[in-house]
Amino acid sequence: MNILFLCTFNVTRNASGGIARVTGNLSNLFTEKGHSCSLAYYNDVPGENDGTFRTVTKLRRNEEEQALNGLAQENDVMIVQMQMSKANLYLLPVLDSLRKKYGTRIIYCHHSVPFVEAAGFNGDFLRYLLFHSNKPFTKRINDILWCCVSILFPRYAVKRIARRSQAVTDHVDVTVLLSESFIPIFRKYVVCNDSQITAVGNCFTFSQRLSADEIKQKEKTVLVVSNMTEKAKRIWTVLKIWKSVSRNEKAQGWNLVLVGDGEDLDFYRKAAKRLKLNNCLFTGRQDPLPFYRKSSILLLTSAFEGFGMVMLEAQQMGCVPVSFESSSSVHDIIDDGQTGLVVPLFDRKAFSEKLLELMGDSDKLTSMANSCIDRDNRFSGTSIYSKWETILNPQKQK
Repeated sequence: MNILFLCTFNVTRNASGGIARVTGNLSNLFTEKGHSCSLAYYNDVPGENDGTFRTVTKLRRNEEEQALNGLAQENDVMIVQMQMSKANLYLLPVLDSLRKKYGTRIIYCHHSVPFVEAAGFNGDFLRYLLFHSNKPFTKRINDILWCCVSILFPRYAVKRIARRSQAVTDHVDVTVLLSESFIPIFRKYVVCNDSQITAVGNCFTFSQRLSADEIKQKEKTVLVVSNMTEKAKRIWTVLKIWKSVSRNEKAQGWNLVLVGDGEDLDFYRKAAKRLKLNNCLFTGRQDPLPFYRKSSILLLTSAFEGFGMVMLEAQQMGCVPVSFESSSSVHDIIDDGQTGLVVPLFDRKAFSEKLLELMGDSDKLTSMANSCIDRDNRFSGTSIYSKWETILNPQKQK
């Protein structure tokens, strides 16, 4: 089967975001199973190319219809990995026409929580928009207004975003969510039948896991691997938590390392200086694998996550994740108290307490790290492909 991936960014090894890494993983997995994969994308990103692609095509905004028509004729399936934000909705009629002209099966992967644009807003983020964002105030107006609407009228916000999800669902063959737990809320607001909606988590990124012996060589490093953007990732919360825990004697000898780049990186660096944070390092964009290998704890303070790839990657390397309960899918990845810790959303005090508990108990930390690398294979390539095979060729399953 010929499969085309449609992405916003080129697929590069480890240096790009989670969606690109997932695309690379799937292309390698599908190729191993005898499929032929191609890639079409819009924007280049630095880093070594990843994935297994027969052809790679760069597209131009608002000029892609002819190129996609040609690619559709060569491929049986198109997997849309780019998020259908308001700016991308103009593509829906194009995708619909490809289905009708060439019989190309269009599969849309929703890489976040359903109706994410209505999620995760609170007073902290509103204060950030009002007083700390590095964007000109006039450019923040829409975000400020939408934040207020989402806080005051959450049901209205969800219904408004759901209209976009309905439009996408109506123009593709299948929408793939990241967790079975997302399906009920999705179907509450979007009309679709069973054949139009399914769920598949992401597979392991790395081919190997850290050994038990290597666990013993771990450093006292608390790690953050993230896009440096406040809207979803809430790195400012990390800095506040580190300010709190670094005063405790259990934190002596520990370092905070933040890996990643993004529009708010300068703000975070300045905030760390204002807070006079000790043992805090921003590395910028880096291959995260070496950091996973040597770090003991991973922090995830996102306001919303579809499927926290960094948690799965960290677990493979024996780096114990501590995460806000940013969505129900967190529990797909973390068995609370065994392969990580889950904290109620936005509860900084509880987060600090659980982090200090791990930092001060080396035996518990080592035990949990070993549980991470010994976990079951529900996210192995074999397990994930078995679900994708049903989506790629539903007739074969009947």
